[in-house]
Amino acid sequence: MSQALQSWQGARSARLDNLFAAHKQVSGGKRGRKWDTDELNHAILLRLAAEFQGFARDLHDECVDALVRALGLTNSRLEDIIGIVNLRANRKLDTGNASPGGLGTDYARLGMELWAELKTRYPSRAAKWNKKLELLNTARNGIAHDDETKLQKVRSEGWPMTLPTARSWRSALDALAGGMDTVCKTYFTTLTGSAPW
Repeated sequence: MSQALQSWQGARSARLDNLFAAHKQVSGGKRGRKWDTDELNHAILLRLAAEFQGFARDLHDECVDALVRALGLTNSRLEDIIGIVNLRANRKLDTGNASPGGLGTDYARLGMELWAELKTRYPSRAAKWNKKLELLNTARNGIAHDDETKLQKVRSEGWPMTLPTARSWRSALDALAGGMDTVCKTYFTTLTGSAPW
């Protein structure tokens, strides 16, 4: 298991759990207190998007490190140049959301077709992960940029900015994170001849 996935399941998950616990304290675990929890729902969705972006960036870093190690360079300066300049520079994950398209672009730098790999390994789940990730990022942008049009788009697809929506998206991202870890490990093991983690 990558360090990125360990962090997703550990520290990143704990931060999300804290927000869910705060939501429960405010609502008393009961439905129907919309006026008390709207902003907490927004905070949870923003944090969920941020934590997943951090996970995806960390996993990409580990993949870059594995690829650079596989080149067998003995000069650490050359390793840095190849890893940082060519494989990490101008990543979508450093400047934008962890959208499905952005992930595909960043992982393609490593010669990997991330979504194709996910669809091959998880044929009945990958499209759902992709869709929920896209919706989360649309919601995140709507909240962060006070764009009601984006929020309405998400709502019109059946996803109100509520705790059940946050739970559903979190569950999907938990599975997606595990799937990404698995397909990256498989890809780099095949490519380099040794497991990256």
